[in-house]
Amino acid sequence: MNYSVAVATQIAELDPERWDRVIDRTGASIFYHRVFLEAFEKFPLHPVEKAAYLTVTTANGEPVAVLPAFLTHGTDPMRVLHNHFPGEADEPALLSHVWHCYQSALPTVAGNSDAWPTTVTVLTELAGQWGAAVHGFVNVDRLDPFSAWLDEAGHAGVDIEIGWGTDLSGCAGVDAYLGGLSAKRRGIMRQYLRRGESAGVRRRWLPAREGDLDGFVRLARHTATKFDNADYYQPGLFQNFVAHLGTHAWLEELRIDGELIGAALVLFDRRRVHFFATGFDLAACDRFSPFYLLFAGAVEEGIRRGLPWLAAGRRNPDFKRRHNLTSTVLRAHLMRTGTQAF
Repeated sequence: MNYSVAVATQIAELDPERWDRVIDRTGASIFYHRVFLEAFEKFPLHPVEKAAYLTVTTANGEPVAVLPAFLTHGTDPMRVLHNHFPGEADEPALLSHVWHCYQSALPTVAGNSDAWPTTVTVLTELAGQWGAAVHGFVNVDRLDPFSAWLDEAGHAGVDIEIGWGTDLSGCAGVDAYLGGLSAKRRGIMRQYLRRGESAGVRRRWLPAREGDLDGFVRLARHTATKFDNADYYQPGLFQNFVAHLGTHAWLEELRIDGELIGAALVLFDRRRVHFFATGFDLAACDRFSPFYLLFAGAVEEGIRRGLPWLAAGRRNPDFKRRHNLTSTVLRAHLMRTGTQAF
């Protein structure tokens, strides 16, 4: 089948009906929704020099795939380029997706994987036109057929990260989820929940734009400091970005005597609850971790909303493994521009 690719460099140039149709038919995550891409365009959480939004259509105009890609220069917070393409780490790179998207794909309507060569060819051409030294895809699930296709097409991926998530579809409630943990982990979680209750912790859920986003950023930066990554949450910019997500973004707030001691930014799409980011003050808590309470709350909310999957991002493997989250290898399929075709 013949395909054509329309390239927009701003969200306003997109055909919203075509883009949204692909998102609806593929069940793509919140990271591919126009509201997320528009929020990033208005309030870029990391520097972006140019953006490209590719919409792939059949000969009769039916949209079958979409792809956002971003030209960055020297932006590598996860050190993927530095570790695997050190010669180009400080050069322009055209990548899909932004680094805050912890699991990426090429959303494609079923039965149209033969559109992939055309899509990737257009991305390669853009990389050449825009002077990108390296281009391709990061944080692609190794189990995604697209990753296998890229391998077969001559550009093998490299393992860069571990992604985590868990199936909530069989859980009638948070107690059912806890019942699947080991006796030790179940006991610790329930103990922390009791201690939090005894300490007077009050939990509330509200749309993020109506919550204490300043307090969340303060706590998130405090928590991230130990990983030397506080600037992942840039004051002002991050709040504006989250507020633009509207009802897709919610805050789970934990307070003791009115003081915010923990918060989680949780994103929702039609299939997933995303445990996206947290911040907390351990010093304000007596013999319990607010992170445990936030996680249990996100599980409970996902089940309450009938969402089948909890997406829990990257890092913190010990906690996630102990709480029965499933791991998946994330890969980077990158190539040096101008050396060979995919």
